[in-house]
Amino acid sequence: MAGIRGIVDGPDFVALPNDLWDAAQHPVPSGPHWQQGVTWTDWCGGAGTTYADECIAVTGTGGAVPAAPPIEPTASGVDRGATAFTVHAAFDCSLIGLPDVDQAAEALARNEALQVSRAFWSGQAGGQATVWPHLAADATLDDPQGIRLQTAADVVQATTEDAAVALGRLEAALAEQYGGLGVVHVPVVALATLKARSLVHRDDAGGALRTPGGHRVVAAAGYTGTGPDGAAAPAGSAWLYATGALFGYRSDIAVRDFPGTFDRSTNTVRKQASRTYLFGYECAHLAALMTLGVPT
Repeated sequence: MAGIRGIVDGPDFVALPNDLWDAAQHPVPSGPHWQQGVTWTDWCGGAGTTYADECIAVTGTGGAVPAAPPIEPTASGVDRGATAFTVHAAFDCSLIGLPDVDQAAEALARNEALQVSRAFWSGQAGGQATVWPHLAADATLDDPQGIRLQTAADVVQATTEDAAVALGRLEAALAEQYGGLGVVHVPVVALATLKARSLVHRDDAGGALRTPGGHRVVAAAGYTGTGPDGAAAPAGSAWLYATGALFGYRSDIAVRDFPGTFDRSTNTVRKQASRTYLFGYECAHLAALMTLGVPT
């Protein structure tokens, strides 16, 4: 790299905001075993109402009050599972210079968030469908033990609709099916439309993007906007997804070299930096198709 021009440091790399990892809760792992996958129980469903018919009879209603209906289960426990996947960056590393870990972190930082969010949207890692659960899915999948790895997205708006209508239907379904703060997953191409319609805003706490209903918005670089069947959205539109609360694990950066790739002419050896991720979410898994652009 020697030459007549001086060697300087390039600009600092700044990661894009509204990332998938930042929107997830980060439970403290008890060890590395989460990298083999995890299982948990979701209590999905709701509550109901009833009444005490004898109390109503005393206060008077102008007629006989039927007996209160029997109380039936309103919520159910679902055993859910999630699988891990690994993001890697390979590079030719000089044996003289910066420490390996610095070079590894720099190599991963340039593309890590994009690859993580693309895997979580599509379910693809290394060209194979191995990332569960993921967003763009139209079928359920259970493992041999009956653990639910994947749910089919509940499509609340199947045809192209105004952004406000599509997002409103997502939020309404999320309120009904989950009842808590969830996550709305937005492809980058749709973010400007939502912002132009004042459908997303930054909260006062940490600057995170929120919907009118207060749900966290993820607009990750790798979100492609494809539908539950994996097909591209019609021209001028994009798919949105919503889930219950999101959690994630990730490992430290691991670096390994390949001595057989040592190049004596440049004193470099091929190295690989990698990090393993796992994501899961609660109960709701919703999809809606929205129109891009601001209507006149």
